[in-house]
Amino acid sequence: MTGSRTIVLTGPMGAGKSSVGRRLAVRLDRPLFDTDDIIRRVLGMTGAEIAERSGIRYLHDLEGAIFDRALERSSGAVIPAAASIVDDTTRVERLRDGREFIVLLTASPEECTRRISMQTHRRATDRDERDALFERRLHSYRRAADLQIDTTSLDIDEVTELVVNALWVSWP
Repeated sequence: MTGSRTIVLTGPMGAGKSSVGRRLAVRLDRPLFDTDDIIRRVLGMTGAEIAERSGIRYLHDLEGAIFDRALERSSGAVIPAAASIVDDTTRVERLRDGREFIVLLTASPEECTRRISMQTHRRATDRDERDALFERRLHSYRRAADLQIDTTSLDIDEVTELVVNALWVSWP
């Protein structure tokens, strides 16, 4: 599979974006630009720590700026995007222009909660808040997506294969 179409993974916290992104980058031998990892490396803090110190709006603005920069510099990369990137309608329209392959990963609320509970870098949210955020963002996620995968009962390798197979079919 040649070409330089960037793969962007979107979806709510706990859907598997970072895990699938890492596996996909290795499988396709592509660079990985993970917002969470970049924030930790550059600022030495997790998103949860930034939200606690500077507020959630600041965190989301930072995630958006890092995402935008990754899109500019990442021809052919895999980008697991922060859940908040679809809060900006201009960014959603940019994602719809067909330059990138956009994959929406979802999972049941129970599975997202289970996955999040095993992580320490996520900011604390209760399930009602996560559900409300997902519902508010769902239209934008779907509007931008080329492919949607429910990861609830799939493992990382299965999701990766679904993305790879869809890339083969859709490759320009």
